[in-house]
Amino acid sequence: MEPTRHKYESDATMDLVYHQIEQALEKMDSSSLQNREKIKAILRRYVEGGISLDEAYYELLDGELIPMPQRCGMSAKIPLTSEDEIRLKDKIKSKLAL
Repeated sequence: MEPTRHKYESDATMDLVYHQIEQALEKMDSSSLQNREKIKAILRRYVEGGISLDEAYYELLDGELIPMPQRCGMSAKIPLTSEDEIRLKDKIKSKLAL
């Protein structure tokens, strides 16, 4: 399977996107009902192929459903693979019972 192409120039940025979406999924239960429904709707569209990972990320940011990332984060970054994205979609499907 060919890796998904994202508009991000660096793997470090893509890693941040992946982890912030993962955090939104994990913190969803502690969110307000309204925010929970917004997060579910965005992640459902991503899993079903209606929007890309990039679009899901920006919709979560625009809706203030995930925090704006810090500009300077010093940590080891591991490039994402297509398998990472499949695992993320599987987590979302499991959490949303899709």
